[in-house]
Amino acid sequence: MAELIAKKYAKALFEVAQEDNTLQPIREELAFIQAALEENQDFKKLLHTPLITSNEKKEIVKNVFKEKVSTEMLNFLYILVDKGRANHFEEIVKEFNMMADASKNMVEAVAVTAIPLNKERLQKLQVQLSMASGKNVKLNNEVDENVIGGVLIKMGDKVIDGTLKSRLGHLKQQLSQVIL
Repeated sequence: MAELIAKKYAKALFEVAQEDNTLQPIREELAFIQAALEENQDFKKLLHTPLITSNEKKEIVKNVFKEKVSTEMLNFLYILVDKGRANHFEEIVKEFNMMADASKNMVEAVAVTAIPLNKERLQKLQVQLSMASGKNVKLNNEVDENVIGGVLIKMGDKVIDGTLKSRLGHLKQQLSQVIL
């Protein structure tokens, strides 16, 4: 249910941003607001509490963000407050970013490795993934010592497991099936 709500509001905001040709500014404003909410958990709780009326919440939002975001974004926040959807803000931002990336034929990917990849290797892997997927891949590197070696790629809803841990697991499975 929460995912459907987030998609609905993200799509509405996305369509307005596309019409007005303001995709990137809206994306930046969403990131700014999300960072402000993460930084100040009390403010976040205030937006979620039923003890404060919608009008009071909107006045607080106006005082906090009026000079920092566009009128369109402020109106969007008002709608979220009026409809009781402010608690879905993070999911809305995630959905909006995925829609914005898809419109530019971009996809985010993560390369999980045992040690950090240097810039050169990260760029080379990014180019290879872009060529293989036909999309512009934005690649980030995460370190997980449990990987042991190799790389685990998470791109959209796809996972490419080229880790040593995975290979050892397959080898163990094959060896356990050998009859002596």
